[in-house]
Amino acid sequence: MIQTTPSAHLVDNALAARILADPETAVFLKPFMRGPTPVKAAAEEFKIPIQTMHYRVLQMLKAGLLEVAAVSKRRGRPVKHYQATSSSFRVPLELIPQRLLENLTGHAFWKARLERSLQKALRAHEYGSEIVVYRNADGLLVWGSHLEDEASPPEHLNPQHPAVLNLWNGGLMLDRSDAKALQRDLWELYERYAHRNGTEKYVLHLGLAPTLEI
Repeated sequence: MIQTTPSAHLVDNALAARILADPETAVFLKPFMRGPTPVKAAAEEFKIPIQTMHYRVLQMLKAGLLEVAAVSKRRGRPVKHYQATSSSFRVPLELIPQRLLENLTGHAFWKARLERSLQKALRAHEYGSEIVVYRNADGLLVWGSHLEDEASPPEHLNPQHPAVLNLWNGGLMLDRSDAKALQRDLWELYERYAHRNGTEKYVLHLGLAPTLEI
């Protein structure tokens, strides 16, 4: 039997677009995408007051992103269990405010979060916050946290070092077949860890593109 992937739900209103295009607000939809969830349980997951979570739920209901999936009877007021109306959403660009669209397409939000997280992790372990720019053995300029000696394991892979990686390489020389293989390898590596349920939260950025510079 062939299993088909359900199609993403097309958003048709500005409120839903604003919620989904802003990572700071879209994250509150996550518990309800796993299945029917009461407001109290979602509030406890985010460690926020139940009144704050209730406001978020009302906004997502109004936007059509949530629906009441079940009601548990109890003494007093019944408990409603809310569920996302889809496990994935398509958001037309014309419904997204320009500020949010620039953040998403320019990666400003994620770039800032990654930088803050790197600085916090490195300073907490007394590794400082400097960057090193150097020419590697292949003649390429590399931007990173440390000068790497290719004859020995990189310092940041030591068990005592925090689990951070900050590496930019602006001059990989690849054939298209090698570039596609790297693209596939990066994706498969991400998928290997993406669905685990660990105790620490990490920011990850993977990027690969042919440079237009001469």
